[in-house]
Amino acid sequence: MTLTENLPGTADADALYDAFTLWTTGQGITLYPAQEEALIEIVSGANVILSTRTGSGKSLVATGAHFAALARACAASTPLRSRRWSRRSSSRCATSSAPTRSA
Repeated sequence: MTLTENLPGTADADALYDAFTLWTTGQGITLYPAQEEALIEIVSGANVILSTRTGSGKSLVATGAHFAALARACAASTPLRSRRWSRRSSSRCATSSAPTRSA
């Protein structure tokens, strides 16, 4: 299952966290405590500076931040600024598949 297939359809912090951790568990990844704490803050809308050692999973936290941003964009009721981005994000939100290139 891809990460975008786990988009919850809401910007609720608990739903975002649960969807992301469901995906990581499905990938065989166990989050470190620092990752869990950072992700909780990120899905709650807080800004986070994660300063941990090399190989501690900062990139996975960044992936979680992108996931939360995409879920918020999909759940937003206002149109996105760019028509091009709007078409792409709409297709991701509705079908949860990779975007197709439009002419």
